[in-house]
This record gives sequence, C-alpha cells and structure tokens, in this order.
Amino acid sequence: MRNGDVSGGSGQLQKAAQRLEAAWERTREHWRDENSRLFAEEELLPLMQAVKFAVESTQVYGSVVHQAKMACDSDCREFLSE
Repeated sequence: MRNGDVSGGSGQLQKAAQRLEAAWERTREHWRDENSRLFAEEELLPLMQAVKFAVESTQVYGSVVHQAKMACDSDCREFLSE
C-alpha cells in the first residue's frame, strides 16, 4: 500500500461487512426470536453503520490525499523548472 492510500483496506472492510451481512441473512432463516432482533438492533446495525461511515470517510480522505499530492507535484515541477 502506498503512503496515504487507504482504498485497499477500505475495500477489504467493505467485503468483510458484505460477508457478515450474508451470513446474518442465512442465520436469520433459523434464528427468529427476541434475542435475534435485539442482536440485530444493538450489535449488527451499529456495526454496519460504522463500517459505512468508515468506508465513506476513507474515500474522502483518499480524495484529499490525492489532491494534496497533485498540488505538491505541481509545485515541485514549477520549482524545478525555475
């Protein structure tokens, strides 16, 4: 992973969340009681929301790092051409 590149880790996190969600759907076919509902509400939903926030945040971070790198590269070229 290059410095400032978080897309790989973000992608892995997103895939893991998708696998968890698929596993939960399979589990719900057999576990349909109050504890199941509480688990989904108190554990899974907050976790999935946190994953979504983390993925979105890393996308913003990646964009900012890319813009900063482009600006630095441009400044460096201007400095070297003087």
